[in-house]
Amino acid sequence: MINTNTQSILLLTSYFSKSVGGAKPLSPTEWGRFAQWLKAQGKTPADLVTAEPHAVLEGWLDEKISLPRIEQLLERGHALALALEKWSRAGLWVLTRSDADYPKALKHHLRNSAPPVLFGCGNPRLLNQRGIGVVGARKADNADLSYATSLGRRIALAGMTVVSGGARGVDEAAMQGGLTEEGTVIGIMADSLLSAALASKWRNGLMNNNLVLVSPYFPEAGFNAGNAMARNKYIYCLSQAAVVVRSETKGGTWNGAIENLKKAWVPLWVKRDANPESGNYALVSQGARWLESAADHVDVHRLNAQAEQWRDQAMVSGLPPADQVVSISKKEPVRPDTTGDEAPQQLPQDDGMSSQDTNSASTQATAFGDLSFYQFFLRKIAFRDSPATAEELSEQWGVSKKQIDEWLKQSVAEGCVQRLTNPVRYQPLENREFEISTTENLAHASDGQMGFKLDL
Repeated sequence: MINTNTQSILLLTSYFSKSVGGAKPLSPTEWGRFAQWLKAQGKTPADLVTAEPHAVLEGWLDEKISLPRIEQLLERGHALALALEKWSRAGLWVLTRSDADYPKALKHHLRNSAPPVLFGCGNPRLLNQRGIGVVGARKADNADLSYATSLGRRIALAGMTVVSGGARGVDEAAMQGGLTEEGTVIGIMADSLLSAALASKWRNGLMNNNLVLVSPYFPEAGFNAGNAMARNKYIYCLSQAAVVVRSETKGGTWNGAIENLKKAWVPLWVKRDANPESGNYALVSQGARWLESAADHVDVHRLNAQAEQWRDQAMVSGLPPADQVVSISKKEPVRPDTTGDEAPQQLPQDDGMSSQDTNSASTQATAFGDLSFYQFFLRKIAFRDSPATAEELSEQWGVSKKQIDEWLKQSVAEGCVQRLTNPVRYQPLENREFEISTTENLAHASDGQMGFKLDL
């Protein structure tokens, strides 16, 4: 059984059959706009199925989301009931953005454009675990498939989740590699979720709770190039970092990687390729970084540590760190993997539902969302146990010397930082204990909802 809130969201945003015609369900962007308006009016989606829509939507004016369109969508209750019965028999479930298991990373990165509904099968709790994305072309050669399988195994052995798209080729190879080592795997399907839920190749992973397959699309939809392109963003947004095994200079893998680089969702590595005409080579020219190690030698913890450093620098400077070639080998020292997901600055609307999980995440998110970059600088410097020069701070934090000088000048004037001489160095004042305590509370917020590591 689903509650009335979920019922209303499904009616407004989802397809229940392959047939065309009738009102078109709201897109994620349209739903985000509509849900915001409902919340501002003190109403919930459930009100649309428990009361007269005309009365609930008094004052709603939107040419694209018209009242007749909404009413047509809400009249599909019988079709919804039949679809849910069919899907539930196959083990499918539904998550809305208010549910505790809905991935927080999607709400953080995509905000109100996060999918209003996720259909899935398997273990939904995996959706909020730390993972490494592995993507690549469907038409990959044996060497690339072997690399993807080995990388999936390495990720699983490191205790992290493999995140991929479930398509044949690189995606499927990486996922199967992770499952071989009894690791956890997230597959984000662009089509045919219902068929995948019943496929023998995924059966053991689903039965062992090591696999979750999810899709924001109609579970019985066939392949659609547009959906496949749009799905890629969800792979990146659910990952801590991503690796492209094989890319052409066009197509889904290429477009997804370029979108991630432009949006700076997560740091991107690509498998080393000596061919200067290859898509992998072109991605590096666009800002990705070479993954130098052979798949069997990739140190996943260090890969994750590099990703954390990337996010820390982006948080302080407002920009991703400079592009660089990174060698990540299991022979290199490993930084312990102790943090959760990065902190969302602002969660999107909760579709009118509330839960302890959602409220907790929202409260913690507000704490970091209210910080300016200067305030975050103060939090960073408060943890230093020894004086440092402006040059040292600039180098360690990846922020320009000019910006550091401006923040130091302001913090000295405000009495937050002490300027020492012979040579000139800076240290936090000892009487700022309250701010330091506050920082510690923020930095060590639990349950993976904040999880942002202050890398000092």
